[in-house]
Amino acid sequence: MAAGEPFRLLFPLGTAVGIFGIMLWPAYGWHLTTEYPGPIHARIMIEGFLTCFIIGFLGTALPRLLGATRITLGETLGFAVALLGVVVLQASGSSLGGDMVFLGILLALITGMAFRAATRRDNPPPAFLLAALGMLCALIGVTIQIILQAASPVWPAWVAPLGRLLLYQGFVLLPVMGVGAFLLPRFFGLPNRQNFPESLTLSPEWKRRASFALACGALVLASFALEALGLFRTGYGLRAGAVVLFFYHELPLHQAKAIPGSLALGLKIALASIPLGYALMTIFPDHALTFLHVVFISGFSLMVFIVASRVIFGHSGQMGKFQASIWPVFILFTLLPLAMLTRVSSDWMPNVRFDHYAYAAIAWTVGVGIWALTILPQVRKPDAP
Repeated sequence: MAAGEPFRLLFPLGTAVGIFGIMLWPAYGWHLTTEYPGPIHARIMIEGFLTCFIIGFLGTALPRLLGATRITLGETLGFAVALLGVVVLQASGSSLGGDMVFLGILLALITGMAFRAATRRDNPPPAFLLAALGMLCALIGVTIQIILQAASPVWPAWVAPLGRLLLYQGFVLLPVMGVGAFLLPRFFGLPNRQNFPESLTLSPEWKRRASFALACGALVLASFALEALGLFRTGYGLRAGAVVLFFYHELPLHQAKAIPGSLALGLKIALASIPLGYALMTIFPDHALTFLHVVFISGFSLMVFIVASRVIFGHSGQMGKFQASIWPVFILFTLLPLAMLTRVSSDWMPNVRFDHYAYAAIAWTVGVGIWALTILPQVRKPDAP
């Protein structure tokens, strides 16, 4: 961690937080707790689980790509303590306090990365502008949530749902798109269109790719605005189209080589799940919240653990596993889609809905738990000389 690898602490922390946030559902469904966990679960999974992995990855990769100062041990420990604080506050019912601490985390992360960008020796991949846009979404979204809880202002009806969309989806979807365009071609043997010679000058090609990324990001933001205004199908459809357009342009899987191994197969499932979930929301808008779990469970969650596996292998001298058949990863991309299907089917089984929530949570936890027991301990292995 002192060498600038915050993933070694934040990936294990994020895994533990994710399991805690998911297991709130069995606790409620089996009457171990009485408070409905929906809002608490959502906040913990976004502001805790996914944020740990976002900071762990960006904090490790971005300073290297910029040729800037690495994340310090103090910064890593500070993020870890603050993220734990968010989880404790949200779990105890203090949503306002948790959101305020999360706002502090965002400001510290944005400030630290802005300083490194100002002192960089190289430009970032152009699609990483989407990661910055995702941070801005989270900043605006959580600020809206704080103001609504603290002051209850008289705002137009669309403000509150827009804030939730920016925080819950924009904060995750846009970095997934931006980082994915740079990282995911390596999984499929595709040329990386985000690689440029080291330079502080923005070449015309860099500007062109950055403009395309920002245009797709603008389509995603427009879809949030349409949804917040009540144009649900239009918003969902535009979001699905923006994701497909971006990844088709930056990650043309139809040109991919037949790459063996569990990581590539799991990633294909995750990539397909994101636009599929939004497309199902377009077709069945009355079940939008249900089909959003296609995006989050077999999309974002699975992708997080697949990418985390590659980061762990790459930083522990195990690059030979990139194309290997890894049984814990196979279990992971079997059980997470099963968890998604169990959660989605609950809408059509109202008499056993909360039992299905619990079964879905257990499937997710078993898959992630096996991954955590077998792959996660390798964060302790140092880089190869």
